[in-house]
Amino acid sequence: MKYQILEHPAELRLRIYGKTLEELFKNAAFALAEILKHDAEKILKNSELKPKTQKLKTKSVDINSLLVDFLSEILARSQISKFVFQVSSLKFEDTSLEAELIGFPVERFDEDIKAVTYQDLNIQKIDGIWQTILVFDI
Repeated sequence: MKYQILEHPAELRLRIYGKTLEELFKNAAFALAEILKHDAEKILKNSELKPKTQKLKTKSVDINSLLVDFLSEILARSQISKFVFQVSSLKFEDTSLEAELIGFPVERFDEDIKAVTYQDLNIQKIDGIWQTILVFDI
């Protein structure tokens, strides 16, 4: 399981999972893409679309902030270019990362995510699985 949607009265609340920190970040980016465009998985696998590759570098004060900054940058790029993105590679170094994104064009988004928040965010390893709560302001 990559993520699960949790109940929240006004925002979109998810629990994100990963066997590694890299997988947790990739799964969070995948969840973001699926929220923006409900058939994102199908779009990301469509070989007929012309994807664009982009590099993303970011640095933060801690791992939780790094996740918010990473997803916020993907969200901004999605909204500016009308693309959904998947992470093809990801490399960590302390509290910075470098990623390669593959973007696929969409005509419109199914959900409007205003922001990635810090609410309830606490990346931790529980029973050998990395996980965190992620809340999107919609």
